Amino acid sequence: MKTNFADQRQLQDRLFSKLSIMFGHEVPLYDKSLLVNNICNRAVCDLLGQLYTGFNMSAQQIEKTSGERHGAIRIGKPSEYRWISRLFAVFAMEPHNFYDMTTVGEKSQPIVATAFRSRLNPDHRVFCSLLMTDYFDSDTKTRIETLIAGREVFSGTAKALILKNEQLGGLEWEDAEALIDECVNRILNGQDRREITSSIRICVMPDSRLPQISPASNRTT
Repeated sequence: MKTNFADQRQLQDRLFSKLSIMFGHEVPLYDKSLLVNNICNRAVCDLLGQLYTGFNMSAQQIEKTSGERHGAIRIGKPSEYRWISRLFAVFAMEPHNFYDMTTVGEKSQPIVATAFRSRLNPDHRVFCSLLMTDYFDSDTKTRIETLIAGREVFSGTAKALILKNEQLGGLEWEDAEALIDECVNRILNGQDRREITSSIRICVMPDSRLPQISPASNRTT
C-alpha cells in the first residue's frame, strides 16, 4: 500500500501559518503584533548575547521561535470536543493536562479544558475548553443546548478525511491540504458572527518563549 504521507509536523506548521494569515485578515493589528514580537525577540537575544558568554541565536532560530503560536478554542458540545481531538491528532497534537474550572470557588467558570500540543518540541499549542451546561440553572442550560444543538462544525468532507487518517495512519499531501482548508475556512473560522451554527472560534497568538539562559557564572562582566 502506498504510504507517501505528509509529515505531521510540517502539516502543523502549515496549519498554524494559515490560521495566522486568516486572523491577520480579521484583525488588522495582528500582523503588526507579530512583527513587534519578532523585533523584541531579536532585541532580547542581542542583549543576552552581550550579558552571557556563549549565548547565541541565529536569525533562523529567532524566526522559528517567532513563528510559534498559542491558540484558544471554546467548544460548545461534547461531540465537537471528540472531533477536535481527532482532528488535532492528524497534526501530531495530543491532549495534555486537564483543567476543571467549575469548582474553583469565586473564580469558577463553566468549562473544562485541556491543551493540545505535540509530545516533543511543542512549537504550537491550543488551549481547548468545553462549555459545561450543567453549570447553569435549568432554563439557561436548556436555552444554550437548544441554540447549539443543530450546529455542524465538521463537514462530511472533514470527518471523512479524519477517518481516512485514522484508518491509513496518515494523509497524503492532497488530502492533508484539503483538511487544512476545512480548518481555515470552516472548522476554526469564526469570522462570520451571524453563523453561530457553523464554526468554532480560534485565536492564535505569538509565543515569545526563548531558550534557557546560560548559568549566571557565565555572565560577562
